[in-house]
This record gives sequence, structure tokens and C-alpha cells, in this order.
Amino acid sequence: MSTGCFACAAENFNFLSSSGQPLMIPGVVFGCAYDTRKISFGRLEEFKVAGILGLGYAPISFPLQQSYQTGKVFSMCLTRQREIQTYLRFGKDVPTPPGGLRVTKLVFFKDIPYYYVNLLDISVHGQKLLIDPNVFAVRNQGTSGGCLMDNGSSFTFLIRPAFNAVVQFLEMYFMRFPRLIRGGRPLGPPFELCYKWMTPLPPLPTLTFHFENADLVINPEELFIKVHAEQQGNDLFCLAFIANDARTILGSVHQSNYLFIYDLNQKLLKFAPEDCSKNS
Repeated sequence: MSTGCFACAAENFNFLSSSGQPLMIPGVVFGCAYDTRKISFGRLEEFKVAGILGLGYAPISFPLQQSYQTGKVFSMCLTRQREIQTYLRFGKDVPTPPGGLRVTKLVFFKDIPYYYVNLLDISVHGQKLLIDPNVFAVRNQGTSGGCLMDNGSSFTFLIRPAFNAVVQFLEMYFMRFPRLIRGGRPLGPPFELCYKWMTPLPPLPTLTFHFENADLVINPEELFIKVHAEQQGNDLFCLAFIANDARTILGSVHQSNYLFIYDLNQKLLKFAPEDCSKNS
């Protein structure tokens, strides 16, 4: 529920250093909010979420509060396996993968502390969809449009014209498999493109986000998800994207098994494929 006011607290926070030793950081400001009411984390409530760590670039975010230690650089590597623990790393503890990194610009706006990237186009099964780049343009100083990275969203929200282009291509792609039957709406997330589960599944395509100077490839195991149907109880496999009328949001499912490095000093997002179950 709303407190109706802006409030913060400060406390000593304990972390694990890169050498494995405990590290106490005094006076970390946390719990700041102007207005919080009826917040729901959906299925995350099963895991008794205690709070959210602010990793934006507002002055009160953790990377900027501790910039003298973190150098305004942090990394994350997510896995879809809930039982596997992964790490959020800062400063000198951020790894450098041996295969190199793909690099694209981070786009900042003064009053909208989201991490935007310049999305130019999308490919499915190796074929560019030739979506008008204006579809992905940022509008109104970041209040709408654009493409942002958001680990707080499980699935990816794709702006409607691009979503329609992806669905149209996939419908044509799956027509080559006559045994496939289009399914209904699933229980849970409002996925729009679903087919009845079959064994074995047909070959599923990859999808590539073409960012400025860097490509992010989404493998079939992240692009599609097995879910239950609302009726008849049949299993479905669905495109794990949700249409959105405002902007594109790249969710955590489609960031899994990549190492992402946020370099706030250089305003760069660096990333590389990674087995995130291996303590990256």
C-alpha cells in the first residue's frame, strides 16, 4: 500500500568479495519510494521476494552509490534453471569471456532511468523481416517507444508492428509441417501464437535481435515455451513474446545464458553467449 511520501533508510550491507571474503559496505541507502501500492510479482511471490535491488543509473541506484568501488560496471548471467545460483558481479569481479564481447550503445535519458538499446531489425530463421526502423524508435524522451533491457519482466514484450511481422513469418514457417495444429490461448501469459504439443517437435527456428553493431541470438529453447491450454488440457508450445502497444522490452527469459556487462561510464552494453550455470 502507498505511504504517500518519499522515504529511505540507510544500513550496512554485507557482500562477498571476489576473494571469497565478506565485505561490509556502510551507509547504503535503500527502500526509497515515492508511491508503492498493491505491487504484485505474480508467480515470483512463490519465492518470497523480499525486495528489488536498484541497478539503474539514477543517483540512488546501487552502482552509482558505490561507484568508487564498482567503477559503475556490473555484470549478470541468468539461467532458466531455478535451482542454480548465479551471481551479480561488480567492478573488478566482472569476468572477461575468452571469446570476446559484442558491444552496443546504451541510450540514457535524464528522467527515465531505463537501459535502452538501439534495436534496428529482427531476423527469424536467418531471414531479416525488414521492419521499418521507426517502429523501434524512442519517442518523447524515453517515455514511449524504443527497446529496453528489463530483468524484472520474465518474457519479452514486442511492439505490435514488429510482433505481427514475427508472427506472420512463423505462421508461414510452420505451414511446412502439416501435422502441426494451431492451439488456443494458454493458461497464464497471454501468448498469441501457440501450437499443440507434439513429439517430436518440428525443427524450431532461432530469432535474432539486430542491435546497433551487435546481434543477440535467441535459441529455440528460449524463444518457445511449453504451457497448458485453457481448454481441453492440451499442452502447447508458444512463442514466448507478448504484443505491446508502447515499446519493446527484452525480458529475462530471452537474456538467459548470456553474460551481460553494463558499463555505465562508457554507456555500453557488452554481452556474449555463456553457460550461466558455471558460476559466470
